Amino acid sequence: MSSSEDLVEKNLESNAREYADRKLLLDSFPYEVQIGADNRCNLRCGFCLADAYRERGKLHIQDRKLSRNPLEIFQALTPYMKFWKFLSLTGPGESLLNPKLDQILQLIRDNSSCSIMVTTNGVLINKRLATIFSEFRVEEISISLDSLTKENFESLRVNGKFEKAIGAIDLLNDERGKSGSIHPLINLTPTFFKRNIYELPEFVDFALQKQIHLVQASPGQVYRSSWVKESLLHYPELTRRIALRTERKAARAGVNFVNNLRMVYVNRGSRLRSLFLGKEELDFPTDPSKCLKPWSSVFIEPDGEVRPCCYLSPVLGNIYEQDFPDIWNGKEAQALRMGMAKGDPPKPCKDCYEFNRHDPQIMISLG
Repeated sequence: MSSSEDLVEKNLESNAREYADRKLLLDSFPYEVQIGADNRCNLRCGFCLADAYRERGKLHIQDRKLSRNPLEIFQALTPYMKFWKFLSLTGPGESLLNPKLDQILQLIRDNSSCSIMVTTNGVLINKRLATIFSEFRVEEISISLDSLTKENFESLRVNGKFEKAIGAIDLLNDERGKSGSIHPLINLTPTFFKRNIYELPEFVDFALQKQIHLVQASPGQVYRSSWVKESLLHYPELTRRIALRTERKAARAGVNFVNNLRMVYVNRGSRLRSLFLGKEELDFPTDPSKCLKPWSSVFIEPDGEVRPCCYLSPVLGNIYEQDFPDIWNGKEAQALRMGMAKGDPPKPCKDCYEFNRHDPQIMISLG
């Protein structure tokens, strides 16, 4: 084990002890970090929260003009990168839009051996970016490919070009072939609605054809009234049938398949069906006070706001205004940990998507 790996492991052990003891002031630093490398997006997806904001006349972070490049966030965090085990370049926008992405990746690799994942709609990936991902040892590229047909893809990912998204996968595979590395692994993270749920089994064949590492299927959340009828909540039995068929197909084919669609149909069968088959046991966490993230993680918006996670969690501070240790152990962070320790998390955490997946209402938010 290298000295850098040893440091990460010691920080992990310290963090685990501090979580178990529900400490408020931490000696350890976060080991899971998520940062949006850009606030803007090149697409205008109708199911996106940003589009709902526009419809309501509200300003979403995607539409704000930032005065500072998020590269400065990474520069401020340089002393703490040595503790990172996992970094996700995922945020409210498309991280590949940042013209200084190569500098960001260079800075990370100069200071950390962490696993790096980039989440993207894939449309902007070109040969230069494919080479950069290989050069800086990006381990996973997660592509939000919601459909394998041009019509459906472009109706969901407005302004996106289907051919570019598919071409991105080919470019990444070509670069892996040249480098002789298995990295970056390519994940597909499709979001499903009524219009594209029928395609789910086809993703197994596509994964085999395109050397895809993992397919993770999730139901789309709805933020606009015009999308309510698209929600899979209205089609639990259809979703169950297709999802289970895909699970069996993926198992036979040896394709890694993560079925997040279960939240649509588990314990939602008709009363008659429940009498005959019984209800499936919930395997979703339901107690937000058990959440690790106030002890282990941070999510940093492109404007510098720091939260424990990417859901609507409390703001702990701003990296442009405070040193990171002052945020990590600040009064907001301590108050959050105190609430968790007492079994009384703040309302945003009580309403967290992760801990309310047994409640169908969490998938439709029109407020």
